[in-house]
Amino acid sequence: MALILHIDTSVEGASVCLARDSVVLRSALNNRQKDQPGWLHTSIRQLMADMNLGMNELEAVAVAIGPGSYTGLRVGLSAAKGLCFALNIPLIAINTLEMMAFGITEKEEDALLCPMIDARRMEVFTAVYNSELKEVMAPCAMILDGTNFAQLLAGSKMIFSGNGSTKLKQVLSHPNASFSEKTATAEDMVHLAGQYFLEKHFANLAYTEPLYVKEFYSPAH
Repeated sequence: MALILHIDTSVEGASVCLARDSVVLRSALNNRQKDQPGWLHTSIRQLMADMNLGMNELEAVAVAIGPGSYTGLRVGLSAAKGLCFALNIPLIAINTLEMMAFGITEKEEDALLCPMIDARRMEVFTAVYNSELKEVMAPCAMILDGTNFAQLLAGSKMIFSGNGSTKLKQVLSHPNASFSEKTATAEDMVHLAGQYFLEKHFANLAYTEPLYVKEFYSPAH
């Protein structure tokens, strides 16, 4: 399998990860969002140097494309595209919410996974997946009021995660609801990126844009 560089700047801070055969070799994390542009390029070079690898040994770059921070998404995608153009290697685009769902460590076989990204006030970017990462509710922007997931919770356990889930925790109390403290990083996209690489599911370098989810709504219960 391939040597893949993974980049995530979609939520808080930034992280990079180098993996071969879907096994993490080395990673780095920076929690200061304002430092992203300079830190990102320096850390990628350091990551490769630490493993005694040349940039030309990379076979693909995977990047979290959102939803998330507008600035962060553009920083990460620009860096990934630049490397892919320069090295003539494919770009792998990973949905941030799917990456977060994969990273939930408290997975239960019959539980639904609901990652949430803080979008200020009582607003979040969210989606719902089953334990096999099949989409149950498509990525959307949502205003939380404590009743958004009443129908799903009536029939299934749900695990909420991400920095947006703390808002839901304030207004939701349900025996089928639990909350994960897991913070997603670039390491959580390694398995997904490996699958995409094998399937040759590559993004279009020229036209791939960040996944922005703008219109907020509260779904019918």
